[in-house]
Amino acid sequence: MFKALLKWFRAENLLVQAQNLVLEMLITVQELFEDSVKLLWTGEGATIDDIRERDKAINQLVREVRKKVLTHLAFSGSGGIELSLVMVNLVVYIERIGDYTKDIAYLATDYPGRIEAGEFEPQVHEFEKKLNGRLKKLIDVFSEDEEDSDLAASLTGTHKEMNLKYRQIVDLLMDEERNKLSPRDSAKLSLYLRYLRRVEGQIFNVASSEVNPFHRISFKIRKKKK
Repeated sequence: MFKALLKWFRAENLLVQAQNLVLEMLITVQELFEDSVKLLWTGEGATIDDIRERDKAINQLVREVRKKVLTHLAFSGSGGIELSLVMVNLVVYIERIGDYTKDIAYLATDYPGRIEAGEFEPQVHEFEKKLNGRLKKLIDVFSEDEEDSDLAASLTGTHKEMNLKYRQIVDLLMDEERNKLSPRDSAKLSLYLRYLRRVEGQIFNVASSEVNPFHRISFKIRKKKK
């Protein structure tokens, strides 16, 4: 009996540890997002070396979560298998957010000089602000003792709205009569918008893991039939 209980405790404890690492990853990528955006617009704050090192730390956490999940399954067999599979997917989505935020930082250092957005700057800043707020909400979703499905559902439910905002900015940028930016500035802004859009895509994927069953993670949320 004691050995059986010990085996169960070890398995459960490993999943709790893995969940805590997921939360640590979310906090880190949110901070990286803020720092990368600041670096792009002002050239100040965190350095590219600092951002690169924190991205490496995220990659290490991915490996740690995988090891803990694998060890958990070795101890418990099929116990907690769905949560284990979800967690392995989760860390990949979060790691991708880290990659895209690092790309934003590289955009600042590879093509020096303040990014110019012209008359589109207010819309771009609004999109950034919403993304940062959504990253913070993801932290809230996974930081409670009981995960917040309603908050996660609100994030997935507004994903289409975020896509529409992205499209609206790109449409303005493609309007030759309105776009007074130089080709260089237009290219830089286009790349930046694409990275922001990809961050949003991964936010949806992470949130959907709390709302959808495993086989539908990252896919459209199905409405419950009345």
